[in-house]
Amino acid sequence: MSTEDRIEMPLYLTFLRVDRTKTNDCKRHLKALPEKTNPGINLYYIANVFGDWDTCIWFESNNNDHAMNFVQNKLATIPGVTLTYTMPTTPIKEYYKTHRK
Repeated sequence: MSTEDRIEMPLYLTFLRVDRTKTNDCKRHLKALPEKTNPGINLYYIANVFGDWDTCIWFESNNNDHAMNFVQNKLATIPGVTLTYTMPTTPIKEYYKTHRK
């Protein structure tokens, strides 16, 4: 589905810092998150990252309140998560959906 074909919902990128002693527990909780984890939230991608952050989550939300609720009440409460940082994003071009079948 291209950017033009989907219903436009704001996209967000959230970075998580994880306590090194709880990495496996945190990863288990993240893997268990369903694609539609909260009302108005659709998860796209969860990945490990390098640098100051340990994990990133790309998701869409039908509004900022749902996004804030998801980050504060779902992601930040996962065992091992010590800090979150969320940025709203605007796609220029989507490659993932056009290259995957």
